[in-house]
Amino acid sequence: MKVIHESENSYILAWFRGEEVISSLSEFLERENIRASHFSGLGAAESLEIAFYNLDAKEYEKKSANYDVEILSLVGNSAMMDGRPIVHMHGVFAKRDFSAFGGHVFSIHVSGACELHVTRMSGIMKREYDEASGLNLLCELD
Repeated sequence: MKVIHESENSYILAWFRGEEVISSLSEFLERENIRASHFSGLGAAESLEIAFYNLDAKEYEKKSANYDVEILSLVGNSAMMDGRPIVHMHGVFAKRDFSAFGGHVFSIHVSGACELHVTRMSGIMKREYDEASGLNLLCELD
């Protein structure tokens, strides 16, 4: 991953063939001490793991796609939990037949390229575990 452009509170990040997006985005956020952000992006992937959250079972139903897809849209945010940035990303993807699918993103391995526009927000956002939903939700600051 490379920082392609940086200004005030905004970054353009680029990933290249074979690189994994979520883990390196987390590393970037930690290295830059970004404690609250919003991001959006696009690109192409050779494999990914996404999920649908089953609220009744309180668990993610994960699916892998190990074929080329267009990344039509990535959107999400980062917040702090247990002293580390947590990436919360959703995506919409297109197959070669132009059908689309999407969900909560756990991993993306880039095929051609992936580009994200990350906006650093002032202050801090936090996540805490919510017993009722089984999710790590954004919460009010103490």
